[in-house]
Amino acid sequence: MAMTADPPTPHHFQTNQPRELLACVEHAAELADKAAEDHGAWRWLIIAMTLGVQNACLCALDHGDEFGTKGMTRADARIVTRWTKSGRHGPEPLAVREPRIVSPLELLRRVGDPHFLRPPFQLPLNHIMTEAFDDLVDLRNTFLHFSEDGWTVDLREVPPLILNACTVIRHLSVTQPIYLRHAGPRHRERVAAALDTIEAAMEHYPEEDAA
Repeated sequence: MAMTADPPTPHHFQTNQPRELLACVEHAAELADKAAEDHGAWRWLIIAMTLGVQNACLCALDHGDEFGTKGMTRADARIVTRWTKSGRHGPEPLAVREPRIVSPLELLRRVGDPHFLRPPFQLPLNHIMTEAFDDLVDLRNTFLHFSEDGWTVDLREVPPLILNACTVIRHLSVTQPIYLRHAGPRHRERVAAALDTIEAAMEHYPEEDAA
């Protein structure tokens, strides 16, 4: 969700959704370049790309939505909508300050739904894209939970999932971005450059594996 525009104090870190998206994809680009030699980088690449898709979806959904209701659970969105339609009388709902955001997969579905994001900004979502992102989220969840036995992952399965995430982010942030006026200078160009780096690394990795 968008952060306040008030200047931060020297002791506070301030960010917003477009900045977080850019940070995710630029960090992912660095990790993608290391992944062929450092297999541990894949773990953080998977986490960064999952967050990148989430942030790209929220950037698109939050545009023109003061309280970000399009990214909230339906219950929280109803509460906020009811409060705004009543002239904002009464106490501010908790959902305004502490919204419950829907799952990453539901965010993806919403950016592919014209009810939430109108064409041409709407993501041309299909079953293959949804399944691939679901698999990426599952991998992310695996790495977020400590296992005493560690993990074993067939890395040959990962590049297509990363490339699918790049496709989602590219549409929402480079091809048809709706939120650019809320982003920093050269945001679109920097996201595109990072995605180019990630895609090149992912397309090269199977060749390295087969060598």
